Amino acid sequence: MARNILKSNNSIVIVGQRPAFTGANRTGSTMSGAYMSAVQGVSVGFSQQRQKSKQLGSNDLIINDITRMPDVDLGISYYYTPAMLNENMLGLINDQTGASKSTFFNGYDNQDQNFYVVNNGHQSVDMIANETSVIANLGNESEVISIGNAFLTNYSLAFSIGSPPVVSTSYKCSNIRMETGSFDQTLNPAINLQSGNNTNVGTVNLEDAKVNGFGDYTSVNRFKPPLCSPSDLNISLQNLQIGGSTISGDASIQSFSFNIPINRVDLFGLGSDYPYGRKVQYPLTSSIDLQFLVSGLATGEIAQLIDDESEYRFEVEVVDTGEAFKNTFSFSSLRLESSSYQMNVNDNMTYSLSFSHELTN
Repeated sequence: MARNILKSNNSIVIVGQRPAFTGANRTGSTMSGAYMSAVQGVSVGFSQQRQKSKQLGSNDLIINDITRMPDVDLGISYYYTPAMLNENMLGLINDQTGASKSTFFNGYDNQDQNFYVVNNGHQSVDMIANETSVIANLGNESEVISIGNAFLTNYSLAFSIGSPPVVSTSYKCSNIRMETGSFDQTLNPAINLQSGNNTNVGTVNLEDAKVNGFGDYTSVNRFKPPLCSPSDLNISLQNLQIGGSTISGDASIQSFSFNIPINRVDLFGLGSDYPYGRKVQYPLTSSIDLQFLVSGLATGEIAQLIDDESEYRFEVEVVDTGEAFKNTFSFSSLRLESSSYQMNVNDNMTYSLSFSHELTN
């Protein structure tokens, strides 16, 4: 049945290998990709930047031109899994053996990659045919939205009562391309940021995209990933020097989230309409937010903060429901930024905390 309107079951997101463009991406060479797991939403768009100027003697614009290629904004959200399947492909972790701990962004820095939203041209056919494969023959009525040179600009992870944990990511990109037809030779959307063009970028075989990803954990089925629930979360906290509600031990945590904005500086040079790099500005400052139900209060006061401010250490351990994978986030040198209590009629008192945390490379 021909498609009348594009729905979520008709689309799937594929992430390409890093970096988006390399010297090997020449005519005749083919890159591949892998399916992102448990994607919940995707958005893509751009806005123009124009230079406008008048002249003496007239109210009319003599210049109303696009000064450079617009940035493409990409957003992808997905269910978090302790196997870190998507994070592995995004290059956010470089050690999954448990032998050592490393900074979350260690080795990531200025690498980019491409993303593809592939749409099935048939209304009643799911892109995921079963738990192990996608539609083998997409047909000539299908489309692909290709996004080139995506640099991560924000990563957030949120746990809350009553819903699976969700990761939200944002990217700043250099190109977007629409294409129809067969996808075994899709043109790579990447721009050669050094030369400012897409000459000889090579092709991508999306019909050969990997179900199990690339890198570590290639045996894990990405169409049926090991997910987790709020009950699979264990958080180790320290009580605050200011007193108030106790948060260590068996505190009734209602939500936990952390957000990492990745500040970048676009580097431009003469002779190109594209930035030749988007350099990460370290240190990054992340925010960690928690909400609790209040059961009791401890002695303390905020007057201690100026003279002797304490730093805190939290550890978050997550296990998937099948207990096959365990992931631990360790936060050190946390600083308290805000604290608030709230209570309404016929409701429980809640306690909200916000911390800041610095990440280096």
